[in-house]
Amino acid sequence: MNFLEELEQLRLATPRLYNINIGSENSDYCTHSDKNKNCYLIFAANYNEDSMYGRLVIDSRDCVDNNNCEKSELCYECIDIEKCYDCTFCQLCKNCTECLFCYDCTSCMNCFGCAGLRQKQWCFFNEQLTPEEYKKKLTEFNLRTNANRNRAIELSHQVELKIPHRALTMINCENCVGDMLVNCKNCFACFDVHGSQDCMYMTDCWRTKDSLDIVFSDGTELCYESFSLGLGSYNCNFCNFIRGSSDCEYCELCFNCKNCFGCVGLQNKEFHILNKPYSREEYLKRVVEIKAQMRVNGEYGKHLETTYKFEDTAAAD
Repeated sequence: MNFLEELEQLRLATPRLYNINIGSENSDYCTHSDKNKNCYLIFAANYNEDSMYGRLVIDSRDCVDNNNCEKSELCYECIDIEKCYDCTFCQLCKNCTECLFCYDCTSCMNCFGCAGLRQKQWCFFNEQLTPEEYKKKLTEFNLRTNANRNRAIELSHQVELKIPHRALTMINCENCVGDMLVNCKNCFACFDVHGSQDCMYMTDCWRTKDSLDIVFSDGTELCYESFSLGLGSYNCNFCNFIRGSSDCEYCELCFNCKNCFGCVGLQNKEFHILNKPYSREEYLKRVVEIKAQMRVNGEYGKHLETTYKFEDTAAAD
């Protein structure tokens, strides 16, 4: 039996966590989520408070029904927003306050149904108004009814069609190729990546450095071909669901571990292979031998395949 077959048996025999939720308080029904407080049904979300029903929500407060929301507060039904406050039904907005049904607006306040605006206030469907006129029109619109909300969505879409649309969204980026990048440097083929540097082929990552082929990462460095890494993980390769670990390969569901190879479901362990402890010298020698044999078999460097059935995962989403 080769190493990957032994690892597969270990993966199937080891009890699994029902979700990945580390260092959170009163946030039991969140997954792929770390350091949240008083949150409910948010996914791939870290460092949030009093928020619910969202995906890729990072460093936010009192937010509901958002997708890709960072450092925002009191926002509802928004997509791809950053540093927004009290915004509703907005998309691709940054540094906006009290905006509704807006698209691709930056540093705007008190705007309704607007698109492509910069540093504007008291605008109604891209028409500049006085504060009194804006408040009057907002009251007349009466968003408390579903019919008027749907009408606002339809009219705002008409405004969107009249403005130029950017081919790519990159904000404060240098030498990057990809889309939906914010505060990145030297990133190639990256998408929905924020605050990262010297990375390639990544999606849904924050604060990641010198990494390649990663899906969902926050605060990690020197990692390769892995899924769901966080809390300062360093030099972890071919791993799934790793938090606060370093120098690990072919590991899954390991937390605060160091120098582990082919391990599953360990916490605070070091120098383990297939969940068995070794001395430092024995560990280093054995890992070299395993890698050499895996290279001969053409196995080393391949990502761990899931042990779950396709229909039992979120892959279809």
